[in-house]
Amino acid sequence: MTDFEHTKIRLYEKFIRDIVNVIVNRTDFEKLNKDFATKMKERLRFDNDNGWKFFVSSLDIIGDSHFAITTFQNYKIENGQKFDTGENYLRLYGVLSAVYIQQQAILKLSDLFKTGHLDSLKTDFDKLEITFLRHCISAHPINFNQNGIKVSFRIDRNSLNNNGLINIRNEFNVTQTFNIYNSLNDYILEAENCLKIISKKVISNCYQTAKEKFEKLNNELERI
Repeated sequence: MTDFEHTKIRLYEKFIRDIVNVIVNRTDFEKLNKDFATKMKERLRFDNDNGWKFFVSSLDIIGDSHFAITTFQNYKIENGQKFDTGENYLRLYGVLSAVYIQQQAILKLSDLFKTGHLDSLKTDFDKLEITFLRHCISAHPINFNQNGIKVSFRIDRNSLNNNGLINIRNEFNVTQTFNIYNSLNDYILEAENCLKIISKKVISNCYQTAKEKFEKLNNELERI
């Protein structure tokens, strides 16, 4: 069983959160002639004062959505666990939505901390099988944009079961088979890589001139 608290995505989220919390706790705002959001913008090198609220929301979304993703994974391996058709639909729609909102939160963090990788991260996410499944199943099943042409997809209901295999039919009744668990694992590896890149930039933004702290945090990051 996957332990949510020890997944890499959760560890990266907490790593970033801990760095920023230390900065916040060590700042004496009573001595500053500026408000909290402005100081955090300067300290974390955001573009504007709104950066803080987007930062907090993004971290929360990454953690919350990964809780859902981990739960989906864990139910796969519980002996004797069975779902009826409606529950399988709910689980499938739910995990695809969780993946998508987590992607958007990761991309927002990349943008906030100016990693320089935003476009490439987005491209890498877009290439993933899980992203295609989210778009053609739970977002645009009747108006999917495929090379500039609107097409439709549907799930073969008879394929829904507990082993993760699903069949997707297009409007011409051509069927593709996917393993949702394999697609999900590929996404998680990509998300972990993205969060590592973001974590490195957080360290750089906050401690570039503090050599000892900079090296210490990078060593901690590598241990994740």
